Parts: sequence; C-alpha cells; structure tokens
Amino acid sequence: MKYDPCEYCDSPVKEQKVRVDHRWKKKLIVVENTPVRVCIHCGERYYNASVLHQLDSIAKGEVGSIRRIQVSVANYSQAIAA
Repeated sequence: MKYDPCEYCDSPVKEQKVRVDHRWKKKLIVVENTPVRVCIHCGERYYNASVLHQLDSIAKGEVGSIRRIQVSVANYSQAIAA
C-alpha cells in the first residue's frame, strides 16, 4: 500500500510493527508488534485512529498483558549533578 510522504522530511513512509510506550492517564504500558506507519528517513510515526483506540483499551486493562517488566526512573538534575 502506498502512503503519503512524511510531513516533516518528505521521505517515504512504510508500515511496520514496532514497540510503543503508550500512556493513558497515569499508566504507562509497553505494547509490542503495534502496526504503525514510520518514515524511513526521520522515524516519525503515524498512527491510525483505530490503533490508538486499541492502545487505550489495552492501557485501561480491557485486554490482558502478557508479562511485566521493571523500569528504572531517574531525576535528570540529580543524575547530572552526581
């Protein structure tokens, strides 16, 4: 399928399955194999409205997750002052 070029760099855009860090309210969920359109030059992502709706449903817990991971959280100003 042919898509419009990237609106930032005018390069071709192609469909890929990527990992998405999706936020909904105070929740962060990582969703693998998400179908998005990605610019082959700058990496800008373009999401279909139905995909965004599904990501919200996943984050709300309407669809079960397959595993949990731990993520480190750093404070930028404290990290560079050390």
